[in-house]
Amino acid sequence: MSKLNTVTSNKDTKMYVIASGNGYFSCLGFNVCIERRNALAIELDLPNLMKANKGTLKAYNELVMLQAIAQAKNRETGWKSKTGLTKQLIGLEGKRVEVVTSYGETQRFYVGQSTGFIPCHIEVKQRNSHGGSAVCGAPFKSVKVLYSK
Repeated sequence: MSKLNTVTSNKDTKMYVIASGNGYFSCLGFNVCIERRNALAIELDLPNLMKANKGTLKAYNELVMLQAIAQAKNRETGWKSKTGLTKQLIGLEGKRVEVVTSYGETQRFYVGQSTGFIPCHIEVKQRNSHGGSAVCGAPFKSVKVLYSK
């Protein structure tokens, strides 16, 4: 029997544990879930879909429902959510930046953007790279544009 999309709540680690079948799991922190749910509900003008308390399976399901609504809106109109983007980097896509992260680390990267209906900014390390990881360390203490394409 597959555990496809089985979600449990781990109060000790404050994470949802999401089974993806064949023994693969991913996790989503309670705080991240609530932040994403609230931002998406506000952006979609559906505040009634943010009633459940943090850490409950109902809160996770509210996020999943909002993501489904966002996906349907994207399919119908081409709309894309801005909730996954790093606010300090909006408008800097394609530019090389130097940031000081919230942890005090200095990093340099080209600002990229993922695809999909809820894109996120990505750190592209070199000009000839074909992708990168999601931006981490925001909110940044500083952002400086080093190079503009």
